[in-house]
Amino acid sequence: MKKIAMLGGTFNPIHNGHIQMALGFVKALKLDSLLLMPANIPPHKRFVDAVSADDRLAMCRLAAAGYPALEACDLELRRQGPSYTADTLEQLKELFPGDELYLIMGADMFLTVQDWKRAETIVHSAVLCAAPRDDDSYNKLTEHAQALTRRFGDSVRCRIVDLPLVDISSTQIRARVAQGLPLTGLVPPNVEEYMNSKGLYQKKSG
Repeated sequence: MKKIAMLGGTFNPIHNGHIQMALGFVKALKLDSLLLMPANIPPHKRFVDAVSADDRLAMCRLAAAGYPALEACDLELRRQGPSYTADTLEQLKELFPGDELYLIMGADMFLTVQDWKRAETIVHSAVLCAAPRDDDSYNKLTEHAQALTRRFGDSVRCRIVDLPLVDISSTQIRARVAQGLPLTGLVPPNVEEYMNSKGLYQKKSG
């Protein structure tokens, strides 16, 4: 049985914070593979300043290059409509029968997963994983994991992994590009080269 994880997001653009978190979970949970899953239409957030799905997927592929455990996956981009996690996990179960699925989430997402569409399917389809932002957040996530077990049953499995998180946001990166500021240390060099070659997020003149 392999351990297959999914890390979803708009990846608009993907950045070093995403990659460091992904690699941290791969190491901590001994994952065989982690799928970087760009959303088609994210149901949980406003999708602003978006570039094309092809560009977001291409940047994920570039960011994953050189890391054997990381792989960009276009499963949600090929589906029409909002990218609901329950649908994605069901598809992954068909693609990886017999393997163990892990759902990697940010702390804020983990604390609201019970309110997502078809939450019961989500919590019983994968091991729910999150990383705290600080000591207070660690306690909050641990308590929430216990609350999920009480609500959905003892078969719910959660992993709260204390990782050194990198404080980078896609919003910050888009703003820096629009201002013509460097992205050194914020995104992988090959992603920055791609963004520059395509003129992504640059302020439109006129």
